[in-house]
Amino acid sequence: MKKILVVFCLFIASRCLADDGLTAFQTGLQSFRSTGAESLLRSWLNTEEQSKIAHIREDLTKITKGLGPVVDTQIFKPKALGPHVLRLYGVIYFEKKPLWIRAEYYSIGEHSGFTSLEYSLSADDILPLEWASTQ
Repeated sequence: MKKILVVFCLFIASRCLADDGLTAFQTGLQSFRSTGAESLLRSWLNTEEQSKIAHIREDLTKITKGLGPVVDTQIFKPKALGPHVLRLYGVIYFEKKPLWIRAEYYSIGEHSGFTSLEYSLSADDILPLEWASTQ
């Protein structure tokens, strides 16, 4: 009985982590669609990381400059890396080419947030190898 209870509690905890991380990820992508990179970075990164935000903003602006307007966004199935870390995959569809995104979200007690953010114009750089061949 104790094993079942422990498994159930871990399942509930991982679902809460997935829901929080997925909601934050989705909010960031929608923010990018409506108002650009700045709002995505503000929603995902801690405002105390100003130099990191400035660097990523500059890089994102450079990469997306000639891609046209954002047409759509999409989130793929998140992957739990453990009880406190969730890897999220998404894409921002621009008129000319998609931008693929991978982020890691952690949640421990009352502390949570994104610990990494990677992006590329190539799906192979971002999606897991097994996904790239099936999607």
